[in-house]
Amino acid sequence: MTEVQQHTPEGVIAQVDEFFDGVFAPLEAWLPRLEAQLVDRLAQGALSGAQLAALIEEDAHGVLATPHRPIYGAGFCATEDIVTEGNPLAWWQGAERSLLASSTFGPGQAAIDLHRLEWYRVPAETRRRHVAGPFVDYLCSNEITVTVSQPVMLGDQFVGVVCADVLVASLEELLLPAVTGLGAATLVNANGRVVVSAEADYETGDRFAGIGPEGDLGALAAGVQVVRSARCPFALLLPAA
Repeated sequence: MTEVQQHTPEGVIAQVDEFFDGVFAPLEAWLPRLEAQLVDRLAQGALSGAQLAALIEEDAHGVLATPHRPIYGAGFCATEDIVTEGNPLAWWQGAERSLLASSTFGPGQAAIDLHRLEWYRVPAETRRRHVAGPFVDYLCSNEITVTVSQPVMLGDQFVGVVCADVLVASLEELLLPAVTGLGAATLVNANGRVVVSAEADYETGDRFAGIGPEGDLGALAAGVQVVRSARCPFALLLPAA
């Protein structure tokens, strides 16, 4: 991409796509090995959360070590068919690559229903990769986060998702200069929520003015140009030329 192309709306969207393709890449590379490990291990029966963590720790650390991508957290969240005891989320995060010590998954009033979490629910329903966020990740980092997730399949059976987290603070550092270079531009997600914006009136998570509750970008005023990503659920909004 030439320097001129980088400073066009289409060029900025191409940078967004290239960034997230690079976050998905280590997850996609991990999938064949993980699937083979699960087949071998499940021949002995279902796993506990501790056994799952031991099985995938090395590969999850490998995702965290992906060069040129500020990946904050990575791991695998299994279905109840795979992990029948303990924590189904084997997850490491931060510079120390710390294992998430506890989870509110499981029985009880404080339990989190996995099927309601977008990063899990959408790949489970669509069998396709997904980008969720930005949202405050109360489960893991307590930071504003974007999570990419990829379904894990054993034949026709969905058995969970591999995921990676990127903090929005890191996204701002990487993408905001390009967005700001277009003037009053804002990158939004599929629900019309702000990811990064060159406009001081918008903060991450705000709903862009004129977008309805269903994220209908078509309802925007005629003076707003919309440039959509073909591969990620993002769009760049800026004043029409």
